[in-house]
Amino acid sequence: MPAFPDDLRTLADAALARAISDEAGPASNWVNPEDWKQWQANLNRLRAVLAPPSPSPSIPLFGVEQ
Repeated sequence: MPAFPDDLRTLADAALARAISDEAGPASNWVNPEDWKQWQANLNRLRAVLAPPSPSPSIPLFGVEQ
């Protein structure tokens, strides 16, 4: 996946979350009811890829004394 800026990834993630949050909302016009769960699972996988990585904690690898 190409490297996208974190702010763009955050916006895309928020848009997908909004689209799949309400089964009776706008998405009901895009997906047949019997396909809803699979569609939702696919978008959740896409959201996992798009979500900006959380900052990793700073863990020293070696004890360095000054």
